[in-house]
Amino acid sequence: MIEGYRWLLVIDKLISPRYQEITEAAEGRLMETAQLVAMFGNDAQLIDGELTAHDTDGAIVDLTIRALDSTWWDVETTMQEVLDKISLLYPDAKMLPWRSPDEC
Repeated sequence: MIEGYRWLLVIDKLISPRYQEITEAAEGRLMETAQLVAMFGNDAQLIDGELTAHDTDGAIVDLTIRALDSTWWDVETTMQEVLDKISLLYPDAKMLPWRSPDEC
């Protein structure tokens, strides 16, 4: 579903023995989904940070994922197929009402 996207990763806090490698690879660059998944593997945990999806042309897509601590993630999107998949994989996930940037 998100295979064709490229991601901008902003790291506020990361735990990994490869901390420097990951932060340098992510610094201001768009990464392919497969690269991002491989980079985090089993030994890296994003504690605080944000991932923003971009299409193949580099335009921002309506999908942002925020790590708020090691157990809490916010996914912001209006893409119903993404919301449906999250609900399927994480039945305890809660859908919150969408707020426009003007309301924040």
